[in-house]
Parts: sequence; C-alpha cells; structure tokens
Amino acid sequence: FYGRPWTMEQRKELFRRQQKWGLNTYLYAPKDDYKHRMFWRELYSVEEAEQLMTLIGAAKEHGIEFIYAISPGLDITFSNQKEVSALKRKLDQVSHFGCKSFALLFDDIDHNMCPADKEVFSSFAHAQVSITNEIYQYLGEPETFLFCPTEYCGTFCYPNVPQSPYLHTVGEKLLPDIDVLWTGPKVVSKDITVESIEEVSKILRRAPVIWDNIHANDYDQKRLFLGPYKGRSTELIPRLKGVLTNPNCEFESNFVAIHTLATWYKSNMNGVRKDVVMTDGEDSTVSIQIKLENEGSDEELETDMLYSPQLALKLALTEWLGEFCVPHQYNSRQVPQSGAKSTAIDVSSMAAPSLCSSTTVTTVFQQPIMSPAMPPLCLDPLSHPMAKRPQEVEEVEVEKKDSDEEPMEMVVEKMVDEPEPEAEADPEEKHVSPILADKMAEDLKPMDTDKESLAESKSPEESIQEDSGSDIAPMQTDDQLKQVLQTFEVFVPGPNEKPLFTAEPLTIEDLSLLAELFYLPYEHGNKAVQMLKEFNWLRANSSVVSVNCKRKETEKVAEWQLRAEKFEEMCCSVIQMFTRLSNSANRTILYDLYSYIWDIKSIISMVKSFVQWLGCRSQSSAQFLRGDQEPWAFRGGLAGEFQRLLPIEGANDLFYQPPPSMPTSKLYSIRPYFPKDEAAVYKICKEMYCEGMEDVPFSDEDSDLIGDRLVGGLLTLSSEYGFVLEDDEGICGYALGTVDVEPFIKKCKLSWIPFMQEKYHKPDCQKDLTEAEKMMLSFHEEEEGLPDSFHSNFPSLIKVDIHAKVTDPSVAKSMMGCLLSSLKANG
Repeated sequence: FYGRPWTMEQRKELFRRQQKWGLNTYLYAPKDDYKHRMFWRELYSVEEAEQLMTLIGAAKEHGIEFIYAISPGLDITFSNQKEVSALKRKLDQVSHFGCKSFALLFDDIDHNMCPADKEVFSSFAHAQVSITNEIYQYLGEPETFLFCPTEYCGTFCYPNVPQSPYLHTVGEKLLPDIDVLWTGPKVVSKDITVESIEEVSKILRRAPVIWDNIHANDYDQKRLFLGPYKGRSTELIPRLKGVLTNPNCEFESNFVAIHTLATWYKSNMNGVRKDVVMTDGEDSTVSIQIKLENEGSDEELETDMLYSPQLALKLALTEWLGEFCVPHQYNSRQVPQSGAKSTAIDVSSMAAPSLCSSTTVTTVFQQPIMSPAMPPLCLDPLSHPMAKRPQEVEEVEVEKKDSDEEPMEMVVEKMVDEPEPEAEADPEEKHVSPILADKMAEDLKPMDTDKESLAESKSPEESIQEDSGSDIAPMQTDDQLKQVLQTFEVFVPGPNEKPLFTAEPLTIEDLSLLAELFYLPYEHGNKAVQMLKEFNWLRANSSVVSVNCKRKETEKVAEWQLRAEKFEEMCCSVIQMFTRLSNSANRTILYDLYSYIWDIKSIISMVKSFVQWLGCRSQSSAQFLRGDQEPWAFRGGLAGEFQRLLPIEGANDLFYQPPPSMPTSKLYSIRPYFPKDEAAVYKICKEMYCEGMEDVPFSDEDSDLIGDRLVGGLLTLSSEYGFVLEDDEGICGYALGTVDVEPFIKKCKLSWIPFMQEKYHKPDCQKDLTEAEKMMLSFHEEEEGLPDSFHSNFPSLIKVDIHAKVTDPSVAKSMMGCLLSSLKANG
C-alpha cells in the first residue's frame, strides 16, 4: 500500500498468522520503500540485505512463499540495455538473499513511452511484455513470476476490457507461465463476478491472480475496513490462479480481512462447481444456517451456499476477541520499517486475477496444498500454502465518489502467490460448514482449531511499539529500531496508581459493533445503517417536539421521544465500546485502532447531544441545509455521513479532532443546559475567572457576581441554546449562545439589566474601585455595542468556557459543534 511500510516484526507476525490460518504467500512491494519503486536501480546495503535475508528466512520457516516485487515503470527506458542490466543486477542481488519468486509491477504509471522506446516498440504493452519475458527467462523461469499490467482493472482498460489492444497484446505475447494480476471491474471492486473473470481470462489466455482492494484503506485516512471478505462467489476459486488482498495500512486491523479471506477460500478449496456441490433436495447444515442468517437481513440474500460473509465474520471476531485479552505493550512490532506485505491464498490454476493496491492476496491452486492427512474440518482459514497476508503497496490519493462508484481512483501494486498445478476450493467455506453443522448439533469438536488459536497468546517479544512518525526508507535496521524504541514510554499503572479507567472486559458484541461501524468500502454494517436511518428520521420529524409547535400530537411526540431514546442507547453502546476497547490488555491492537474509534466516538457523542437538544429546544422551523461542499470537505466513512447530516456539515475544523498522544478512556458528556444546572455553572464560571489570582477579589456576599456578569443573561434569556460539559465529578464547562444578538440585547436592557441594577447597587466612582465594584458598575453603565453592519453579517453570539482540568482539546470542538448546530438548525 501507499504509506508507512510495516515493520520486520509485524511481517514475521504476519507469517505466523498465515501459517496458522492456511495462507501461503507473501508479496513484498511497499510503495514507500524507495528501492522498490522510486530508486529501483539502487542495490540494497549490507544492513538492508541482512534484514531482507532474515525476512525471507522467516517466511520459509513458516512455509510462506516470499515474492519480491519491483516497480521500475516510473522512469525505465525499456529499449536501453543498461536499464535492463540494472534491473537484472538488482534481482540477482535479491535472488542471492534466498528469494526464488518475483513480480514485475507496472501499475500507476504514465502510459506514454519516451521517444527512444517509440522507435523500438510498437506499443507500451509490447515494451512491458518484452522486458518481462526477458527478466523471467534470465531468472531461470521461476515457478512463480507475476506481472501487474498498467491496465489492471476494467475501468482502466481502453476502450473496454474485450477491445483493449493493451490486454490483447499481454495475452498474446506474455509467456504463458507468467501470471497476470487483476483487481476486478474497478480499482476497488464491490463485486467480482464469474462472468467478468471468464471474460478477462479469455483475453489474457490464462486465469488471472486477483489483487483485491476490498480492504485497502490507503486512499482515505478516515476509513478502516473490518467487514468480511464478500462480493466474490466461491465459484471464482476454480477459475483463478490465486487471490492477493491488499490490507488496511494498520497491521493489527487486518485480522478480520485475512481471517475471512481464508474462510472464503477454504469453503471451496477443491474448486468444486456449484451444480456439483448440492441439488435442491440436499440442503446441507451449513446452507440451512446461511439461509437462517440471511432471514430478516437488510443485506441482499446470499446466493453462495458454501460461504456466508456474516458467519465468516463471526468466526473471525470470536477468535480476534481472544487476542484483545492477551496483555501486550505497544512496542517493537510496530516500529515503522520499509517493506511491503501481502497475503495470498493459492487458487486453482487459472489465469492470474487482478489485484488491488493494498490487499492481502489469496491464490488457490489446483493441487491440494494442505496435508491430505489433515481433515478439512480442522483447517485454519489461512492455512493454504499460497495464502498470503496483505502486502504493503503504494497509496494514491483519490477523489471520493458516490457509493455506486469506486471509493478510490488509485493504482496500486499487487502481490500474488505462486500457482500450483491443481486448484483447491475455497478453504474458508469448508471451514464454516462443518463448524455450523457442529454448532447446531452442539458438538464443538470441529472448532478445536479455533479454540487453540484463541488460547495461543503472543509472546512478549511480539509486542508492538508506536511508530516514530518518520518514514525511514527503504527499511529500518535493527539499530534504528532500538533508537526509536528508546523514545517511547508506555503507561503502566504503578503500585499507587489507578488504571486509566475501570471498565468491563471487551465483548463479542463490542467487536461486532466495531466491525459494523467500519465495514466495507461500499457499505456500512447493519447497526451503522440503522443509526443513520434513525438520526435522519429524528431530524426530519423534530417539528413534532419543537418548543413552538402549536398543536402537540401526543402519539407523535411519544413516538419521537421513544425513537430518540433508542437512538441514544445506540450512541451509548458506541461510547461504551470505545471505553472497553481503550482498556483492553492488548495495547498493540489498541494503538492501531485508536484513531478510528476516537473519531467515531467523537462524532457520535456530538450527534447524541444534538438529538437531546432537538427533543427539548428546537423550533418547528428548524432548517437542515445541505451545502454543496467539495468532496474533500468531508471525511469518509460513517463519521463523514454523520457530519453531513449535522447542520454545520461544512465546518471541517470542528470535526478534525486528533486523538490524544496516549490512549485514554476518560469520557466527557455534553447535554442541553437545564435551570437546575445554574448553580454549578456559576460555580465553575467563578473558578475559571479566578484561576491564577493570588487574592480572590470577591467576597462570599458577592458569590454570584461573576456568574451574573459573564453568563447570567444568556442563561436567563437564551437557555434554549445552552449546553453543559460533564465528567465524573460534575459540570466542568458550558457553551451558551443566542441566535440573534440584537433582540437579545433589547431583552437584556428590558429585564436582565434592571434586575442586576437592583441586586448590585452602583458603587461610589470617586474612590479606587475593587474588581468586584468595577464589575458591579458595568451593570449601571451603557456598554458600547457593535455596529449594525457587523450584526447583519454575524448575528449570533456564542460563549464557550471549559475548566482547565479538562485536558482533552477535542471537547471544546465538540461543544462548539453542538452549539453551532443548534443555532444553525433554528435559523
């Protein structure tokens, strides 16, 4: 993917997981390793060579095929023999490290050839094929050799897939044993159909290796994909040479992506066609369970009787939950290093399918890769030898599009596995069916492998360290790693210290909610969809509970309040999930997820507070304007959707709330102000005013003076726009405002000021006045107002104060968001 490469330790952990789950291939192609792409001619240094040799050795140790990929396409001159020799010299060096499998990537590059190449080659495709064939033969025709075309998905083919001269040239001229990568109809494909693969296979004259971007998130910093592998029928397996999948950039967030990919593959590992699997009268236990899973689901009915994405997700989350309980400090495994990773599962011997930029790759071969002695029931989802883990790939910024379009327009390098003679069916599907059958029979034996995997805890040396923030290219060496490690301190409660927060342990429901909030590129999970739907409804029907509604319809009011209460419960479940996750023992996983869960917690808290305000303060004329913002004005994913539904959708700076440097589970709540809060607001108002003063210049007799002067008018005359901030000790901040300051000032002069003049007598101006007396005097003197021209442009007034003990800077933005949303909603 594009972005900071994974560390060597993370890659080794990847190999361990691949071996455990049955995946067998790893493609090294980090876009940000400059010796992989930008400076591809440069040889690796001695220190870098040692790192790569160690990595290749670790892959072999775990039965993982290591594919080294190189991307020379940015600036290579195909017709220059010196350039070809430089490429051979570089790959010679890597082959001496023990690497036997290679990939040449020509994705994300300009289609135009230089003048020298135009004289020699009739087309760009001919130039690429010529050098690829030459390198393949020079290396001794390796068993696994992958080629990523520049036209690697349907939308990149000109004019289209069947009529593309580029693809036809690749199919005709590329040597038949070289596999071709393909990402599907789009860069990020929602669905990859059997028909589309058969079409491209015919043109390429070989089965493709899919380079899947379904879980790649390098094109949007606000999105994470924790949903299951889906949209790819298990019928594809016998038609593919392999599947590679590009991962989320954050290593630990790929557990579900890779686990469900393995389940998918194992569910049809032997490449059986659907019509042979079962007839209408032979409903297997798993097919019945899949049907049950889909009843009442908002998702389209699953037609694949071998693999259920929802069941695969449950299996993955159940096993992942065990990882959260394993104490693990954030250390060396997460220090940045430049190397790419990719996971792959071997698929039946077919033409290589296209792969997306950052994905795990699964290649299924026609020859069974798993030991025949091992019963299919006990296969771990990623145990297939060719199954590989996500590889790091370049990341390209892409414009956000509507849900029916690509979530990103990016070209990415792909990773592929080495094909074998015989194709295997989906490993994951087989894994699911036996488990389901046994579940229904209450016999858990087939799940023994899962139990074992849950019980397996990571060793302390696998712990991860927060990355240093600097991109060290092309790879970090051990010495650099040690230097980085010394710069981080991990919070561990001392003998007299309390933990950050005491919370219940993380539950499977929490993880399920997390996955549904961060689901897949083209869809949210069910709970996320439900929350969006409810918020939309509450917003659209807020007039029935508005303060100026002339005829209150009891039934409609009761319905609104009941749905608001249920929506608030859903919001609270998100916040509780955040709290429990923040206190999980495995800090390694937490650090990779934290910025995302912080983000969704912050926006959900703001939305929850706004709905509370709608229920008691909104006016029937409430406006919800949908501005025509530029696409980059909004963050992606579910948080972006909620932002667009708030009245202040375009106030991007208020929604940019970076998480704290160290995870914290301390929570603050924002709610509408009520008259009973006045004393507490006055108290903290005085505390904040007097903070830092050596001698407080106010007597107990004047205890209300500061509150009266600073917030009293707004609390009394404009309380409908008041919000208070609370922590576990009570109110610690407030946000007050009024829609139109001119009528507010008139009200103050008519009622509030006279009341204050009566309460505080005018002091004698002939003597030196104390601070308290100066404040009293202000009630008796005419204040100079702002010009009308100013009020006409900026009619609303706001006042936000937060106690110094609140160290979370995002709280102020959230309070501003709530207050400005309420002002905007009421005009």
